[in-house]
Amino acid sequence: MKGEEITGALAVVGLFIVAPVAGALIVASIKLGPFSVPIWIGASIAGAVVLKGPLGQALASRLRGDATAEELQGDTLTELDELRARVAELEERQDFSERMLAQKGEMMKLPGSDA
Repeated sequence: MKGEEITGALAVVGLFIVAPVAGALIVASIKLGPFSVPIWIGASIAGAVVLKGPLGQALASRLRGDATAEELQGDTLTELDELRARVAELEERQDFSERMLAQKGEMMKLPGSDA
């Protein structure tokens, strides 16, 4: 299962990132000739910076299989359940507050008033 996930991740990275960048650099090399060297250097530096950042770390942890999807899903579901409980409690408090305000409005009316 992990081998299939790694292969899929590499295919996505290759298809959507590496192939277009490589194609653009090849076109720039053909059009500009030796003047394309700074473009290649810049693209290499940009690639290294991106792969050292959070995107590269996420790809590396995905390829290593550090955190499985099941573990992440379990943590997410636990947090979601906690948030649902908090929202339910807030709804109850709001309903109570609305009832209290309605009762207070009833008490504030003068006897014999129609409004």
